Amino acid sequence: MSGRKQARAMDLPDFPSPPSVSEIVTHAGSWGWVNSGHVAQDSSGYLWVEGKASPSPAARHPQELQALVAWSEEGLVLYLPRTAYQHIRSLHGDIDEAAWVPIVGVMKECPGYAF
Repeated sequence: MSGRKQARAMDLPDFPSPPSVSEIVTHAGSWGWVNSGHVAQDSSGYLWVEGKASPSPAARHPQELQALVAWSEEGLVLYLPRTAYQHIRSLHGDIDEAAWVPIVGVMKECPGYAF
């Protein structure tokens, strides 16, 4: 981008979703919906989300196949409906932590702010 001043979507009042999942970690209070295919587990069963995935402030259709990724003080937390479990990918070998962001916790219910 040139030296011109330009607003970002995150400048909008209450806009929750930065351009990538990896940026949620650095934006307190941010969150977004991603396709459940961006969620993976490693060979030890730990959960990860693809950092380059583009979160949306509204769930895309079908909503039951979407994952909600949200900021927390400890790192990213995840809500994943049971219907989306079948789309969790498997990661093998060493995890590229530049490409994948660890999930530090899961939400058992979808929070009200996400609707």
